[in-house]
This record gives sequence, C-alpha cells and structure tokens, in this order.
Amino acid sequence: MSDRHPRLTCAVLLKQADHTLPGWLAWHLALGIEHIAIIDAGAFDNVRQIVQSLQQDWPLSWHPVELREELSPEGRRLELTRQAITHLRQITQNMPRDVQEEAEGDTIPVEDWIIILDADEYLSPTRELARLFPPSTDEIAAMAIHWRIYGSAGHVQPPPGHVVANHLWHAMPSFADHRFVRLMARLDQLPTPARLTDAHMLGLLPEQIIRADGEPYQPDRETLPEKPWAGGCIQHYICALAHGEDELPPPMRAHYNRNEQVTPPQERDLRAMRVLSNRMRESALKAGLSRLQKLVEPQLEEARLHYQEDATALGIRDLVQHGTFQYERIRPSTQSGLLLNNQFSARYEAGQTVLLRFPEGRLLTGDQSDHHEPLIGFWLKSTPHLLTLHEQDRSSFTLGDAPCPFGMASLRITFNTQRQAIYLPHETGHANMPLELIPTSTAPACLFTPLPPVDEPEGLSVHGLLTWLAGHPSLPPHDLARALLLLSPDSAQHLHNLAPMLGEFLPLRPRPEFLP
Repeated sequence: MSDRHPRLTCAVLLKQADHTLPGWLAWHLALGIEHIAIIDAGAFDNVRQIVQSLQQDWPLSWHPVELREELSPEGRRLELTRQAITHLRQITQNMPRDVQEEAEGDTIPVEDWIIILDADEYLSPTRELARLFPPSTDEIAAMAIHWRIYGSAGHVQPPPGHVVANHLWHAMPSFADHRFVRLMARLDQLPTPARLTDAHMLGLLPEQIIRADGEPYQPDRETLPEKPWAGGCIQHYICALAHGEDELPPPMRAHYNRNEQVTPPQERDLRAMRVLSNRMRESALKAGLSRLQKLVEPQLEEARLHYQEDATALGIRDLVQHGTFQYERIRPSTQSGLLLNNQFSARYEAGQTVLLRFPEGRLLTGDQSDHHEPLIGFWLKSTPHLLTLHEQDRSSFTLGDAPCPFGMASLRITFNTQRQAIYLPHETGHANMPLELIPTSTAPACLFTPLPPVDEPEGLSVHGLLTWLAGHPSLPPHDLARALLLLSPDSAQHLHNLAPMLGEFLPLRPRPEFLP
C-alpha cells in the first residue's frame, strides 16, 4: 500500500481571451488533473462566461487579477504566480484530505502537487499521470519538466482543430531553449506568496528538484541531458498560439519556428481528450442556449414596440360608426403577428438520411476502434453546406476534433452538386477526401427542429436567430448547434461576444465563395 495519494492541481496564466482555452482545459483534465484555476490577467468577461458555463460540471475556477501597468514582464509573471499559489491553496483546502484505495479499502492521506503553465504550454507525460509522481520523501520538493518547442508545421494560420493534433513538428532535443523547465511542485514545500521572489524556481533549491526521468536536476549543467523528455515534457506551441507580432516579433518567431523532428501525440491522450471535450461541449452548449434564451425577451419586447408603431402608422381609427353600419378594428396580438415571421415559424422541410462512402468503398465511421457502425447523415437540400452526423442508436462518438456533443456532429461541408460528393472540414481528420452521399431508408435519430431561413446576404443574423429561438422555447441543444452554422461571419463574431462559451460551434471563418 502507498503511504500517500499524490493529487495534481494546475493554474493557467491567461493574458487575453483565447479560442484554444476549451481545448487546453480538456487536454489537462483528461490527463487526470483534479482542478484547474484560470488566473485571468486581461480577458475577464469572455473567460468568466466560458468558465462559468463549465463550472457546474467540471472542476474549474476563475480568478481575475488586475496588474499594475508599470510592472515588467518578470514582475507580472511573479505576481500572477503568487496569485496562482494563493488560489490553489484555497482550492485544495476545500478538497478531501484523504482518499480510499480501491484495492485494499484503506484510507491514505493526500499529498498536493501543483503546476503553473501558460496557455501555450501543454503538459505531456509519457505515462499515466499517476505514475509520473516521484517517490514521497522529504528531500524531493519538485519535478522539473523540460520544454519541447513546436514550430508552425508550415501553417500560415493555425487550422481548425486541437493544436496538439495539428502541430507535430518540433525542435531537436539539443535546441538550447529546451533547458527551460516548468516545475511540478509539492504545495507544502513552497514558501508563502509574500516571500516568493522567483517565479521560475518557486523558491526551491536545485537539490530539492529531480527531472521527470528521476535524475537530479542540474540547472547549471553546460549541456542538455541526452534525453530531456524522458518521463514527459511541456509541449510549447509558442509559434502556433502567439497573439501577433507584439507577443512574438519576427526575429523571435524565426528563432522558435523549428520544424526539425516529428513526434505524434500519444493516441491514448488524444482519444481521452476528444471524448472529454465532447462532454465539456455539452455543458457549454446548454449554458449557451440558456444565455441566448435570456436575450429572447428583449427581442420580443422590441418586436412588440415595432408592431405597435406599425399599427399606429396606419392611421385607421379603432372604432368607426356610420348611419347604417359600424366597424371595430381588431388588432392581432404580437404573438399572432410573429407567427407570420419566417424565423419565428420556420417552415418544416423533409430531410434525407445518407451514408458517406470513401472512394475505396468503406463507409464513414466514428474514430473509436470498437465502433464499426457507419455514421448516418441528415441532410437538407435547402442547406446543402450543412450536414449532421450521428450513430443509429445516438451513442457518443468522436470524429477528429469536430464537436460531437450529445452524439451529434453538425458540420459545414463543401458540397459538389455534379458529383453528389462532399468534403468534410479539416477538424474531422477527413479533409480533402471526397465522400459520396448514399441515400438510405434509415430514420433520423430524432425529429430535428426546422432551421431558420437566412435573412442576410451572407447568412443568418443574430436578430433572426433570436427570433427563431423565441418561436422554439423548448429547443434541444443539438438543434442550436445546427442553427449556429447558418450565421453570417459578422453575426458569428457578434454572437461570440454575446455568448463566448459557444465559440467552438460558430463559423468564425468566412465561407469560401465557391460554396453553394
């Protein structure tokens, strides 16, 4: 029996809102980290809404920090690190102090460890997280985990999907900057935040630190260890995730943009992250739907006022009486008027279920190796660039990094009318491969809600979306995911500001002109 149970909590330091935050959280929660604190130094409202949309179901907390403008980069890092340690101490104090071992049923005390990362740093152990912790001794206070710096992999802009899946090329082990480490440290061995003066070493001595392979950490060593990533590394995506030239000037980008060696992510970690991502997306989608439904009432009130203005502008009196007859004007209710609105009363259209066949003859399935049933597509002629995929029994599946909450993947596709073939988006892992649509008599997984017609040249407006929601107060979350793909680029950006937790479901990139 082990005499302690190591528990890892984590803090991520955010400088500004980042669309990769949900994927970052999913990656680290899937590793087994038991709580993540988002230390927010600038994004504030957007990140607050994202974290609050997930907090009910996931072990996350949001801690905003306002820093003095005159602080140097080193001073900012130190202050954020102090705040992170303080916050994680508060969090762990409210967590169980001991756990029960499954094998023998004995109760053992918890030993708290923490790690503090940036949003472009991803912890990547080579084995299960529980096996990464060193032996419990008073002499070992921390583990040093070396950087592994990843280049752009030839992408001008980061493609859709998870950064770990899209960027496989990194610098050689001998690259000098791989000397840099992040510490996974025992919380009880750290000094109080007021006494902390070094955000890198966390107030610890080198002799208190070992490397991930169990060897002593020697920061003054002239050469790098022969195998700096034995046991694990910190995958650093500085080129892929930098926010413009202010954060990563061209000379620094040239220095870090190393694409010299390829290391695919461990399939175990990637699969676990994708499964957990879809569960987190379910939380975000439900929270986003609730957020939008709260915006519907002001939309209805605006419609009422507009309707009253139109009715008054007609100049017809409510009661007119002549010698031989009279009439009374009956004003229909706002609700009755909305029934004539195309978005409020979206027209039902019969869809078609299809199977997707590759050129070699096999049918498209989900990623799981134990699932061999083909995915069924629901497709409408009026929106040929949208496709919703599901398994026949609505069971969960993954399709690359594409969102698949509630056992459904709604995608924007490229449709070739002449070949009756489609191309799936990059994040599915099947881009650039033509798939033939094979009609099938299989019934859809559910009765889908009719989609709203577009009301702008480039797609659906936020006004139109909210009007549609007003007419469908019991809308299932998976139908919201379908409708969001209809938004025009400007409306998608507007909605992202209103409900940032829906960012993964929005078509933020303009649709190419060749699409129908």
